[in-house]
Parts: sequence; C-alpha cells; structure tokens
Amino acid sequence: MNVLHLLSWFPTPDDPTLGNFCVRMIDALPEDCHSVILSVCDGKDMKQSFEIKELKGQHHTHVQIYIRPPKNNTLRKLEMLRMYQVGLRYVKKHLFRPDLIHLHVTYPLGQVALLWHKLYGYPYVLTEHWTIYQPQNQDVLVGQLKKKIVKIANHAELIMPVSLDLQHCMERHGVHNRFQVIYNLANTDLFRLGEGHQNGKKHLLHISTLRDEAKNFNGILRVVERLRQQRDDFELHVIHDYEAPEFKAFVKEHNLTDCVVFHGKKTSAEVAEAFASADGFVLFSNFENLPCVIVEAFASGVPVLTTDVGGIAEIVNPERGILIHSGDEDALLQGMNTLLDHSDEFDKTAIRQYALKTFAVPIIGQQIADAYKTVVKKA
Repeated sequence: MNVLHLLSWFPTPDDPTLGNFCVRMIDALPEDCHSVILSVCDGKDMKQSFEIKELKGQHHTHVQIYIRPPKNNTLRKLEMLRMYQVGLRYVKKHLFRPDLIHLHVTYPLGQVALLWHKLYGYPYVLTEHWTIYQPQNQDVLVGQLKKKIVKIANHAELIMPVSLDLQHCMERHGVHNRFQVIYNLANTDLFRLGEGHQNGKKHLLHISTLRDEAKNFNGILRVVERLRQQRDDFELHVIHDYEAPEFKAFVKEHNLTDCVVFHGKKTSAEVAEAFASADGFVLFSNFENLPCVIVEAFASGVPVLTTDVGGIAEIVNPERGILIHSGDEDALLQGMNTLLDHSDEFDKTAIRQYALKTFAVPIIGQQIADAYKTVVKKA
C-alpha cells in the first residue's frame, strides 16, 4: 500500500521537535505500508525558486521542497499550494502513485488533501492531535477557519483522533464522520522500566513546551515554592523545547535553584534516560488531548500526577497516577506530596505492561494499517 503523508505540523531545521509525534506514527507502520512524507518550507540563501530533496527516515522517505520565501503572505500561500502540486508530480514520477493520503492535523494541509480529493479522487484519512477543538479554545475556532476545518474533516474517509474526548469535541463543532480512536504511541524499546533515582533526593520530571497558556508551568513553580517550604527531599527536573528566561528568573528570585533544574531540549534517548531515573512525572496543563509524555512515562513504569483534561482520564487511573482538576494549586501541592511519599507503592511493572499492551509501536502501527485497508477497500 502506498501512502502519501501530509503533515500540518512537521519538524524543520528551525524547530526539530514540531510534529515529531506524527513522524513516529508514520514510522510505526508495517513494512508493507510504503510511506512518503511531502512537505514544503522556506529555504535559506536560495538562488533558484525551489529545490527538492529526498531525505531517508526510519521507515519513510521525506520529499522536502525548499522554496525562496515570497515577499508577502498571499504570494506565499499561492506558492506553497503550487509547490505541493509540484511535489505530487515528483512523487508519482519517482516514487509511487498514492493509494491514499494520510493527513496529520486538519489545517492548513487539509486544504491540499481536499483539493486532491476533488481533482484526482484521492481518498484521505485524518489523524487529529489538535487542541483547537477543546472548549478552552472556543473563541479561536470560529468563522471562516471553523468552516474550513469542519469541511476538511467531514470529507475524510475516516478520522482517527488520539482520544475519545477529542472525537466528542470535534463532533460538538459539527464534524459528523466515521471515527476510530487511535492513541499516541511510545517506543517501548527505547523507554524502558526504570528504578527511579537511587541516591539522595527524589526526582520529579516535567516535559513540555513550557507555553504557559496550555502547560501552566507558572502554576507548577508556585506550588514548588510552597512545597520547598515543607520539605527539601526532592528535585524537579524540567525538559523543555523552548527557552524559558522568565521561569529561570522566577526560580532564581525565589531561591529554588537547589530544587528546580532546567535541561533544555533533549534527544529521545536522553528523554528516555530522564524517565528511567524519575520517581514521578508531573503535568499541570490547562488543556491537552492525549500527551505523548504520559504514554512515555507509562512505558517507563513511572506514575503520573496530571490534570484531568482532554483524553487524559481515558488512560490515567489510581493504579497509574493521580488526577486533579486544572488550575487547582492546592490539589497539585497535595498530589506532589503524595507522589513523593508513595511513589514506591505504585506497581511500575504493571504500569509498563499497560503501555506494552496499549501504546507499543507495533500495536498502534497495525491499527493504522488496518484502518487504511478498510478505506482503500471501500474506495
């Protein structure tokens, strides 16, 4: 089966972690699913108008088109659309004729998938990760943007949201289609069972973009300051995609440098090492869908303390962690104390076994491949 992937979020040299979970899903597919990612992005110091490169991924080929950045946004949109047409011709000439299109995140690349569906009859499926459907973003998903997104989603042959909660959010916005929930995955060979931090203070781990409107990291720091006044037997280790000068300033100003450690960006292997030595994972988000970091925590046998937002309650129960309400800093303080005092009482092996049965690469990859077969057979 030949599958052409369009990623509204995809890693670039300037932002190598953007949409990396989409790429991991593609690489999870069985070998008989031949995958090509097609993407267009701005090039640097280009003399020609565009350049096409084939980049080899783990189980895919990435056809990357670099363009000379147009002078204004309208011209850029037209040039991007033209380049996707060029890319499609390139894929058909040099690689394969697609059996279907797999769209990852509805907008903006859904406009290309919908166009190809109308022009050439290509069926497309949609994997959705986007929090724009969540109630907290109801003022964002309005007007023409909402019309475009709902139209794209309703023309898909199948929608594969990463949580049941996300399906319900999409339905409330007028998306009425065939759904199949397929969770995010974890590389259970890379993320292994750890034993926590063996010497000295216990390690709590937080991994995110640190974008505060979603992740509420400010709330975590305020609670850590309160917790530090009660005890000094812990450290919060923070892995983050973007620089965080305001948070580092808070830590310094409030004398928390002995218990809050910023690590910046880390590779997947380094993240796995951090989980292996963590006693607990902490997330205090205002909104989410199904965070990959929770799935990776489970693959590492690490219990989580997290807010009950999005699809998180679908996978977190008392055997695997602690659920609290978003924004409730008193509950976060109590949860951190509980996690520090009782992390050893969680059955780490059982947590990992749940991940092996639910989120392992072969399981998620086969679920997607089986969904492809139903779509191609129908077409």
